[in-house]
Amino acid sequence: MHPDKCLPELMAEKNSLDPSFVHAVRLLADEIGKYEGDDPKKEGDTKKYLDIISNKNIKLSERVLIPAQQYPKVMNCCLKSLER
Repeated sequence: MHPDKCLPELMAEKNSLDPSFVHAVRLLADEIGKYEGDDPKKEGDTKKYLDIISNKNIKLSERVLIPAQQYPKVMNCCLKSLER
């Protein structure tokens, strides 16, 4: 939708809405903020990108929790059992 048409509709709907609908008023205020451009970005919203052009080695790691009672021995590629 075009922001020039949407913004007055959102503001009119927010003003006509009963204040007891707290969540609806909050959602409308968020949408109005998006169209007005004063919505602050959160710190977690920024995405981290890797430089794929450089020839650096990239180390990827992830911690995985494995239930030891169900899987007492987990075998790796060299067939050596891993400790917890």
